[in-house]
Amino acid sequence: MGHEIDISELNEEQIIYLSSPVIETLALFSSLIQVKNDFLSEERVSLEEAYKNNFAVIYLKRFPDYSVYNLFNLLIPIPHFSSVELFAEGLKHMAPSKFLYYFFGENIPLDTITTLWEKPEIIWKLENNSYWQTNEVRALYEQWIPQLERFKEELAELLLNISKTTVFQEMWQERKPLMDASIRELEQLSMSSLSLAQYVMGKTFRHTSLYKMYYFIPSYCMTPARIRIFDESVCMVIYGCANALSDDRESSEELAVRLKALADPNRLLILRLLAVKKEYGAKLAEYIGLTTATISHHLDILKKAGLVKEEKIGTIKYFAVDKEQATEMLQSLQHLVGE
Repeated sequence: MGHEIDISELNEEQIIYLSSPVIETLALFSSLIQVKNDFLSEERVSLEEAYKNNFAVIYLKRFPDYSVYNLFNLLIPIPHFSSVELFAEGLKHMAPSKFLYYFFGENIPLDTITTLWEKPEIIWKLENNSYWQTNEVRALYEQWIPQLERFKEELAELLLNISKTTVFQEMWQERKPLMDASIRELEQLSMSSLSLAQYVMGKTFRHTSLYKMYYFIPSYCMTPARIRIFDESVCMVIYGCANALSDDRESSEELAVRLKALADPNRLLILRLLAVKKEYGAKLAEYIGLTTATISHHLDILKKAGLVKEEKIGTIKYFAVDKEQATEMLQSLQHLVGE
């Protein structure tokens, strides 16, 4: 049976941790559209050839890269997590306008969605949004919408077929212990539900609600992505678990300290000089034209930020750039803004 709860009957906040073959099937399918990791190279290759001519695959590959993740929004109206068969059945019978409404994350008014389903050409009169920003994407959606019934049918069959492949079944059996271990790790953390959701996502949410239901769902195939699916009542966090969880908020705070240390032209000049060779404070003061006390103050800030290291030779303290830490800072910045 599928995992489904009537949210309207809940009086208190509920938290559910689970591993889901439905999520894993969707995640494996998404890897056929958008290659994001090397964890699934063998599995992906074996499935790519089999499904390269599938109608749903062809269309999603033409859409912007992020579009495949819109499919996870369908878990809100079709909350079947343990049965791919029930999820696929719900997908087949979903009204096209309802499919569009959730595919676009409930961010476009339902009356607009209904009109869009009846008259796809009105997409040219709608304002730009995160789902369509170019004429090329508008044209794709205008062509795709009248074929939604076929798209839903073939997508449902494809997901069902993937879940029955030997590749998927073996991977599910082999990786489920990893997902279960990730769940146990989360269960041991003493955090409020919202804080835990933000911890797993590695960021603070701009938009929240008084959610009645939280789902935390690890996925091997999702790695390294993390996505949050939510409406006014439900918050689902699906995260890749092939790598250990890291909290980007903590690393962001560390990075902020280092960037703040660099937010001074004199300290940048000191770093430039120390990158060439190690030097002592009085000599730096002479080069830059500042007092030794001021140079000492700047060096202290740079040392606390881990960007400068100190070495005592005789009675004189020499300073040099800690190139390992500087490289780590640049890598952290690159990771934060997207590699």
